[in-house]
Amino acid sequence: MSFRELRSFTETMKALGYPRLISMENFRIANFELVADCLYWLVQRYYPGVDISDEISTEKDRVNFLQSVAQVMLTKAQMKLKIKRLYF
Repeated sequence: MSFRELRSFTETMKALGYPRLISMENFRIANFELVADCLYWLVQRYYPGVDISDEISTEKDRVNFLQSVAQVMLTKAQMKLKIKRLYF
């Protein structure tokens, strides 16, 4: 992501009321835990009744988590996520 995209993302998350502080330094290296936390929070905020496992300890768990989030976002918000880009 470019500097402008990261800044826009952090400001948007702050405006939406994300409970943690997101620094742009957090994205200098791969930080899947933060990405997963943001996705989980966004899905819960958009559709509070959805049941998604937040277990991301293994690679298989991470893939299952991303597939679950992508499925919910596709069916509920008509948004198609590129999960390969989210994982790497």
